[in-house]
Amino acid sequence: MRWLYGAWRLSGSVLLAAALCSFDMYELDCDERLLTTSERYTLSQIGTMEEKDNRGEVGKYLATVGLGEGYPYCAAGVYWSFSKGAEELGMPKSAIPIERTAVANGIYNHAKRNGRLVSRDIARHDLIVWKSKNSWSGHIERVLRTKRKGIVETIGFNVKTKGGEGVAVKTRFVNHPLGLLMMRGVVTFRKVKI
Repeated sequence: MRWLYGAWRLSGSVLLAAALCSFDMYELDCDERLLTTSERYTLSQIGTMEEKDNRGEVGKYLATVGLGEGYPYCAAGVYWSFSKGAEELGMPKSAIPIERTAVANGIYNHAKRNGRLVSRDIARHDLIVWKSKNSWSGHIERVLRTKRKGIVETIGFNVKTKGGEGVAVKTRFVNHPLGLLMMRGVVTFRKVKI
């Protein structure tokens, strides 16, 4: 849980108000080389665009999790980058800390079942997961860097860009909804040597 503060001007004086922003963070073990290599693969995909309706070059992300074209691919893209990193490093698929799925909340649920509940600030490599209130659907993005006042720079698969949908760097304010999606929690990694 985090306390976040905001200041508002009211009748010439400043009113300081506190709001509690609560989210759970689950930590999984991951080889440090896999984190950096998977990030490199993620960054290499910036600018990849879908042709239409989650089809085209983005189909390679879905294929990694056993699906054909046409499905949402935000979580599949995250898994794809870990899979490519493990392949390059000669690591078995079991070294990949996240679940093999195209469902953002599937990755979060896996971390909740298999990880450790921790409390710390959001950091590079963390995965932020959003969820629709009354549905299993959601979205996931990987943190590239943190900024001030709860703002993070992420890379997202299956996000809106100026040219359509694809892979892009986004700036997110973690305390604001993402459209109709609310932040559910964070998957973080403890760097280990495998």
